[in-house]
Amino acid sequence: MDLVKALDRKLLRDLWQMKSQALAIAMVVMCGVGTYIMFLTTLGALRATQDSYYRDYRFAEVFVTLKRAPQALLQRVQAIADVARVETRVVAQVRLDMPAFAEPVTALMVSVSDGGRHGLNALHLRQGRLPAPGQPDEVVASAPFAQAHGLQLGDRFDAILNGRRQALTLVGTALSPEFIQQMRPGSVFPDFKRFGVMWMGRRALGQAYDMEGAFNDLALSLRPGADSQVVIDRVDELLKPYGGWAPMGAGTSSRTVFSARSWSSSASWRVFFRSCSWASPPSCSTW
Repeated sequence: MDLVKALDRKLLRDLWQMKSQALAIAMVVMCGVGTYIMFLTTLGALRATQDSYYRDYRFAEVFVTLKRAPQALLQRVQAIADVARVETRVVAQVRLDMPAFAEPVTALMVSVSDGGRHGLNALHLRQGRLPAPGQPDEVVASAPFAQAHGLQLGDRFDAILNGRRQALTLVGTALSPEFIQQMRPGSVFPDFKRFGVMWMGRRALGQAYDMEGAFNDLALSLRPGADSQVVIDRVDELLKPYGGWAPMGAGTSSRTVFSARSWSSSASWRVFFRSCSWASPPSCSTW
């Protein structure tokens, strides 16, 4: 016991002699613990914000790209068990002729949801409004693209839609849960001067690409507790005759991370970097 007490006294004496070093070590440990707690708190807040954003703007859970399918197919997809909501769209990659910018500019043109601001993948308008029905020249541009080009509401520019030049009018700028990172196919970093996302009226875009009564893109939301893989398999089987690529779930195809996507209806999967938070049309080799 006397030996233990002597060692304890020696330990305390040594600690007192190097009290500055011991205090510095304790402070470093405290800073590390505080940083870790701050990291977990920030990560939790970011995840909660992301979940809230996706929920409020009804981010779809399954996405499908195909060549062309009749609108009547919508009812058959809606009839699949555990499918809560289905929306068809027309999506095309277009070239733009931007004023005061001589280099080539491309954009992913997406038809506005038939449900307007209450549909799936709803837009968060930063300025202006959605394209009005019956106005084929009105578009909404992604906010970063509009800012990069200094576009204001009412500005006009030309686009090549299915080989035909058409003048477009900017009526709004928006953000979308579907397009968090917007990068042209093959790019690693965003270039808002040369690539952006735009939204156009469904009827106008469908007429431009001979998609009246048809669609080439599908978005689905699922019922709570649904098995997404079962739904994906059934949708894949249903769309095989229409050149559909295998559907993908939002959980495995985050718009800002590496994601898996089936190249065809077979079970062979490849990993790609999602270039603009959404697939380009099947004619483009971005997958």
